[in-house]
Amino acid sequence: MKKLLAVVVLSTLGFIAGISQTTNPSGGDSETIAVVLGKEIQVEEKERLSGLVFGALLDQYAKDNQIEPTEAEIQVFLEKQEELSLSLLRESEVEHSRLVEALKSPALSVEQRKELQTQLAGADRTLGNQREARDGAKEVEKELRPLLHQRAAQQVRAWKIHQALFKQYGGRVIFQQAGVEPLDAYRDFLKDQQKKGAFRILDAAAEASFWKYFTDDSMHTFFSKEEGAKMMETPFWLMEKPKAK
Repeated sequence: MKKLLAVVVLSTLGFIAGISQTTNPSGGDSETIAVVLGKEIQVEEKERLSGLVFGALLDQYAKDNQIEPTEAEIQVFLEKQEELSLSLLRESEVEHSRLVEALKSPALSVEQRKELQTQLAGADRTLGNQREARDGAKEVEKELRPLLHQRAAQQVRAWKIHQALFKQYGGRVIFQQAGVEPLDAYRDFLKDQQKKGAFRILDAAAEASFWKYFTDDSMHTFFSKEEGAKMMETPFWLMEKPKAK
């Protein structure tokens, strides 16, 4: 979970992307491959189709259900990121010291010494990168603060949307580098939205590609039913590391 949180600190929501700003929502243009909430998505945006469609629908869902992060939630998130950063640094320092001490042993074989030296070189790089990142962040703390606050707000908002969807639809939960996702709830939500006419994908190949993420189980790592429910009950940045099944 610590590695997951470290990625989350600097990640942005890939699926809450900008929506194509067109003025003709009719869908009759041959270059239009999809329409979401009355806005056309053109063929040159095909690679971003999933993010444009899903992001727009999630954003509207949040607005309809008044889902927004509170300032208190954002501050807790930021505090946990700082705690994580410091904890990772301390762990790296401990591991570095352990390897240095291990290499002092005269009983090491040539192979053992070579392996420890390789591990120490890696630990040196990791520790150096972490210290450099923290020092750099301190130098530009004032400039970074608004950006970090914005990204924290995005992450908290995204999790609250996921939780709301899970409460509404249930289903299985998956592990992703950027966080946990209620995959079945995503799928059922999208099916409901499609039935309501909230979006249409006009290109058959693009539609198949769009649905693959939500329907191909081989692409994902699933939590057990009980663990998945726990992950959707409490924000992941407040939980201990779960075990994926």
